[in-house]
Amino acid sequence: MKNILYILLAVFLFGCSKEDSLTQKLEYENLYVIEDDPSDPVKHQVYEIYQKYNVPVYFNDTIGKTLIKKDIHGISIYQYETLDLPWSFTSYSSLDYQYEYMTDAEEQLKALHVIENYLALVSKRLYPFNFFVVKSYTTKDGNDNVEKHGNGEYQIHIRTLLMTGDWANATIDDLPADMMRQMVKNKISNYQTLLTEFNSISKAAWYGVSYASLNPNHFEDLVSPNEFGWSGYGGIPPQYYFAPSCFPNTWWGCSEFTPEGLENFRTAVRKKIGLWGFVSSGRVGTYTPDDREKDLVAFISEMLSLSREEFEEKWGTSTLVMQKYEILYEIVANELGVEL
Repeated sequence: MKNILYILLAVFLFGCSKEDSLTQKLEYENLYVIEDDPSDPVKHQVYEIYQKYNVPVYFNDTIGKTLIKKDIHGISIYQYETLDLPWSFTSYSSLDYQYEYMTDAEEQLKALHVIENYLALVSKRLYPFNFFVVKSYTTKDGNDNVEKHGNGEYQIHIRTLLMTGDWANATIDDLPADMMRQMVKNKISNYQTLLTEFNSISKAAWYGVSYASLNPNHFEDLVSPNEFGWSGYGGIPPQYYFAPSCFPNTWWGCSEFTPEGLENFRTAVRKKIGLWGFVSSGRVGTYTPDDREKDLVAFISEMLSLSREEFEEKWGTSTLVMQKYEILYEIVANELGVEL
């Protein structure tokens, strides 16, 4: 009987010991919670962005710590958590990142202004998990090749949108929309079935060649020359004018046309390039896009700069362009929630 009692006691003590060994000893902290500091304008703005959008903003890659244990002297030992940018969904790159931190409060507030404008512009599907803002950074690969990045450059990583400072004023104004275009491009790669359909519309042989090689008569019969209001000799611009570079109002040739004539000329150019399903040119203005990747990027940029009604008004007579538009519209508007 005594032996049985000893056995039961041993089992009881072993069970307690085992249960104790499974008890969580680590004190995990929520690393991504942002605390408010009303006395600090930068920290307070970071907190307000987090409260409104649930997206943290960091100016240092060390973002938190976890209590591991206390040593024999009662001193806490922590494990520090840092943003690890080389990770992708399936691999880890060999790039080593070194940061020059942004410490000037005025510059930090500028960055937060850009970030808030971006988050206000896009849907939740285009939010990064977090923003990390530095003055500049360098990357070094396995062959010790070093590249420095700054002056408003940014990179979109698996969880982090990495931004640099030293912006020009014009860059700051354009940065939210530019980041949105790049984020849309990144997200679009997840919709391979629709992208394959998009890529099938313009034939492979149409990329990286002159528009003239696709249609020797592409400069003729687009619109009557007297409708251009061009001030140059002969009433019709030279062939190298017929390029998508004429679309922005900053184009150097704008002043050579009457206002109405310039719009007629742009319509003629859209008819010319839209015949092949393109809204842009290649490295040479009178050439088609170099490849499907550049075609896609240009198409996204054109889509996001215009409402649906404006896009149809400008490109509606180009059947192939509109076919490609409808495919991307399904992704951009219906899947990613970007309002067009």
